[in-house]
Amino acid sequence: MSAPKIKFRDMHVPADQESPEGMQIVYGDQNDGYACVYLPDIEYAQYEDRSLKINIVMPSRAKGPYPLLVYVQGSGWLPQSLYMAIPQLSDFAHHGYVVASVEYRHSLEATFPAQIQDVKTAIRYLRANADKYQIDPARVAVWGDSSGGHLSALVGVSEGFAEFESDLYTEQSSGVKAVVDFYGPTDLLQMNKYPSKVDHDAGDSPESLLIGGPIQEHPDKVSRANPITYISREKALPPFLIMHGDQDELVPFNQSVLLYEALKEAGQDVTFYKVKGAGHGSRFWTPDVLEIVRKFLTAYV
Repeated sequence: MSAPKIKFRDMHVPADQESPEGMQIVYGDQNDGYACVYLPDIEYAQYEDRSLKINIVMPSRAKGPYPLLVYVQGSGWLPQSLYMAIPQLSDFAHHGYVVASVEYRHSLEATFPAQIQDVKTAIRYLRANADKYQIDPARVAVWGDSSGGHLSALVGVSEGFAEFESDLYTEQSSGVKAVVDFYGPTDLLQMNKYPSKVDHDAGDSPESLLIGGPIQEHPDKVSRANPITYISREKALPPFLIMHGDQDELVPFNQSVLLYEALKEAGQDVTFYKVKGAGHGSRFWTPDVLEIVRKFLTAYV
C-alpha cells in the first residue's frame, strides 16, 4: 500500500513569536549550506549480469553546478566495501562538491586493465549526466586510497591511452584536473624490497591477482599497470597530492616516494606528505589530513 500524498495549502506561514522562559535562539543559515543528500547504488555500466554502481553525496541546494570529486575505495583490487568512506566524504559535499564513490570490477572477476577502464567509464558517465547531478564537467578531481590510490594515479597519468577506455559514453572525457593519492601502489615489482605484512611477489598476492599471474614472472603486464610507466616531461599532468603513513604495514612508504620522485623529475606539479604515526589507513583520516586535501582541491579544482 502506497503512502497517501500530503496536500499542501497555498498560504504564508509567519515566523513564530513565542518565547518561553529558558528557551535559547540559534540562527539558521539562509543558504542551508551544510545540507546534502545521498543517492545510493546508481548503475553506470552493465557487463552481462554484472552491474557496476556509483554512490553519490551532493549538496541538497540546487544551485550548482559543483565540482566533482570521484572517489575510488581501496580493497586490494578485491571486492570493495563501496560505502566505507561515505561518512568522511560527506564532509566534502557539505563544502560544495558532488562526491561519487565508484565501484569497479574486482580482480577475481576480471584482470587489469578492467579496473581502470571502469573508473574512467564512471567519470565519463558522470560527465554525461552532469545536469542531472549538478556537476561542472570542467572541474573534476579523482581521489583514492590504497588500490584506489593506484587507480586514481593511473587516471591522472594515462589520459589518451586507448586501452584504458571503454566503449561507453565515448563522447565524454575521462580526464581530471587534480589527483589525490592516499598510500597507493605505484611500482608493483618494487613492493617486496621493503618490509610488509604481504608477500607481494606471491602468486596469490593482490598484485599478482590483478595482473593474472605472479608479478615477477610478468614484468610487461606489470609495467602496464604501474602509474610511473606513464610519467614523462612530454605531457603535462594534473597536479598530484600524495599522502602516506610512515608505518604502513601493507603498501610500503617507498611506493609513494617512487611516484613523487618520478613526477618531480618530469617537472610535474606534485605535493607529498608523510603522515607520522599512521598505518595503512589507521590514524590517517584526521581533520588535519582532510583539511590538506580540501585546500589542495580548492586550489586546483
